[in-house]
Amino acid sequence: MSEDVDDIMTIEKGEGRRKCPRCQNEDKNKIHESIDKATVINDYPKMYGKKYKCGLCGTEWREKQV
Repeated sequence: MSEDVDDIMTIEKGEGRRKCPRCQNEDKNKIHESIDKATVINDYPKMYGKKYKCGLCGTEWREKQV
């Protein structure tokens, strides 16, 4: 289900609300989204993926690109 690359979990994109894979937190105010420069989606124009961090347990993860 998940694999560790660069100390960031990669998980499958789930249905419904985004939640932390470790503590199952679903509070949208506690899940922070940021730019993941390790994942390049498009070279021109330069587009990067997103990574998420749980505000309760501190887990960082990214969702697998389709």
